Amino acid sequence: MSSNDPSLAAFVPDGAPSAPRLITGTVCGRAGAWLFVHGSEGEQRAQVAPSCLLAPEDGDVVLLCLAPGLPSAEPREGAMHTLPCHQYILAVLSRAEPAAATVQLPGGARFVAQEGSLRIEGRQVEIAASAGLSARTPQLTLEALRGDLRFGHANASAGSFTGVIGELQLFARNLSSQVGRLVQKARSSFRTVEELDDLHAGRTRWEVEGHAQLHARQATVLAEGTVKIDGQRIDLG
Repeated sequence: MSSNDPSLAAFVPDGAPSAPRLITGTVCGRAGAWLFVHGSEGEQRAQVAPSCLLAPEDGDVVLLCLAPGLPSAEPREGAMHTLPCHQYILAVLSRAEPAAATVQLPGGARFVAQEGSLRIEGRQVEIAASAGLSARTPQLTLEALRGDLRFGHANASAGSFTGVIGELQLFARNLSSQVGRLVQKARSSFRTVEELDDLHAGRTRWEVEGHAQLHARQATVLAEGTVKIDGQRIDLG
C-alpha cells in the first residue's frame, strides 16, 4: 500500500510542515556523511539516523524517511530548531553483501563482521564482569605496546612454552621451582647472594676452559674419601 494513500495521511493544518513519509530505495553512493539513495521519487540525499546502527553500504535496500521541516526534539535556547537534514535512513531492509556488515555506534565504536569473523573497533574497549569471564578458542593472539596483568592468585598450565624476551626483570619475595631437567646457556652470568648459598647434589662437575678462582675469608674442603689434586704446577701458601 502506498504511503501517499489519503486514508493514511494525517490531518495537516494550512501552513504547518508536511507529515513525514516513508519510502524505500537503494544506496547508490556516498559523499562524507551523506548517502545517495535511488528510489521511486528519484535520487535522494540522506543521512543515517542514529537509530540505524547497521551501516548502509552501496547496493543495500534501505527505509528512507522524508521529513521536511520537522522540528528537533530538543529545544535549544528556548526555541525549537529544525533537523539538520530532511531525509534520514531509518533501517537497512536488504543487504547487497550478506556476508559483511558493520554496526556503527555513536562516538565512533564499531562492530565489523566479515564472513563469520567479528572485529571490535574503538578508542578504548573495556569488559566488566561481576562474576567471571571465560574464553575458549584454538588459538589466542595478543599484541600491545605495553601490558599490565594483576592477579590476587594466578594458575597457569601449558604443554609447551617458548618465550622470546629482550629484557626481563623479576621481583619476588619467595621463589620456588621444581624442574625435572634444567639446561641453561648464557653468554655471561653474574649472581649475588647476600646470605647463604646452599647446594645439595648427587654429583657435581665443574669444567672451566680458562682461569678458575675461588676467593674466601675461610675455606674448608671435607671429603670422606680421596681428595686428588692434579696439575703441572701446584702452589700452596
